[in-house]
Amino acid sequence: MWTIEVLKSRAFRLALAFALAIAAAAAFVFTLIYLQFSTAAVQLVGARLTYEATRALDENDDELREQITQRLVSDPRRLDYAGLFDAKGALLLGDPPSLPPIRIDGRAHLASSATLGGTGRPDQAIFVAVRRVDGAILVLGQSLSEINDLRETVARALALALAPTTLLILAIGVFFARRARRRVGVIHAAIAEIMKGDLKQRLPVISVADDLDRVARDVNLMLDEIWRLLDQLRHIGDDIAHDLRTPLAVARAKIERGLERGGTIDELRAVMAEALNHLDRSAATISAFLRVSEMESGRRERRFGPVDLSAVCAGLFEFYEPLAQTKDVAIALSAPWPTLVRGDEDLLREAISNLIDNAIKFTPSGGRVRIAAATGNGRATVEVSDSGAGVPPQEREEIFRRFYRGARDNSAPGHGLGLSIVAAIAKLHGFCIAVEDNAPGARFRISGDALAIDSDEAPHDLGGAPPRRLRAPA
Repeated sequence: MWTIEVLKSRAFRLALAFALAIAAAAAFVFTLIYLQFSTAAVQLVGARLTYEATRALDENDDELREQITQRLVSDPRRLDYAGLFDAKGALLLGDPPSLPPIRIDGRAHLASSATLGGTGRPDQAIFVAVRRVDGAILVLGQSLSEINDLRETVARALALALAPTTLLILAIGVFFARRARRRVGVIHAAIAEIMKGDLKQRLPVISVADDLDRVARDVNLMLDEIWRLLDQLRHIGDDIAHDLRTPLAVARAKIERGLERGGTIDELRAVMAEALNHLDRSAATISAFLRVSEMESGRRERRFGPVDLSAVCAGLFEFYEPLAQTKDVAIALSAPWPTLVRGDEDLLREAISNLIDNAIKFTPSGGRVRIAAATGNGRATVEVSDSGAGVPPQEREEIFRRFYRGARDNSAPGHGLGLSIVAAIAKLHGFCIAVEDNAPGARFRISGDALAIDSDEAPHDLGGAPPRRLRAPA
């Protein structure tokens, strides 16, 4: 039954606890007010009776008897008792019929066995007794029945107020419990669909910015990322199959033809060498894919340490300079000052190497490639720019995906993992990578937090530093 589930829900239990807390707080406040009021009322009655009794000491017998008689007929000060007793305690005039069991000291006392009007009804009253000069005893008193009735009225009002207040809070608790249960039920239904395999399903969000909404948004973001990764995994599987099938099929065909045709040992060796080249291409694709997976899992962070990107760029410049010369491409290096970061030197060298290799690959004869490393505003930056065809704006986000090959890459050798490796290395180091127009060509930039260097090694910006190496085409 939904009622039992609602009553067992956390929202209802919280509402019940809140209702009990409100009831306890209200009872405490009302009790405090009740005690303060009743105590003040009793003290006020006692003070008034003491004052009246003290004043009566100075009055003569005739005046006192007249005042007692008037109070018995009509008491404007609401005195319920005004009696005069002789020295032995016998009633001379007034009421009560007997002397109350209190001390005759002119102070207010509580008597619990007084009798009103001869009805025999027990009552509580405040009495003050004083002894006159002639030995007579004057007793003034006031019943506490009205104060007690007021106390009972306050107690009933408290009970009557607490009951509907508690019920109202519980009703509000049931309302919110049912509402929360409906939301949780919808979330459970969505989770059940997701568990069945519908990863496009998302948890409902009603934009009230409560805890459930925040959790739902976080879970939806997680599901979006899972969907993206699974979609990427499906594409990666297709791309791997496509990239491996061609070289493996070519290698198999060449081996079959070599075996069918026979020929000399040298001819067979040439066939096997060509087949090995295609197998090496497949192995390189698998190795590159494994490197990307390793870097994305962050398993190499333990090898991080200080790395000078300027030194890395200088070493790669020396390595790629001969290749650029064979393509009739001018290559320049601008890295005059240390550019220190924290990272894995081998991985950073691989990332910059991929950018330089791509720049040379896609720069036509007579073009230019520039490598620059510098530090500024607490950021270390490496730029690799070329004067090739550039990267269209619509492809600048896509080129960092695994196996993505743009329109300009179709005729170039490669397996489409170079820039995805660069992106994975940058992400592992917490660096940013961006590509922009070099007018003409493309400019790739990797930037991250720089480590402190000596003050005498002032950093230069990318535009103002003089090139350390400059080579023109032969």
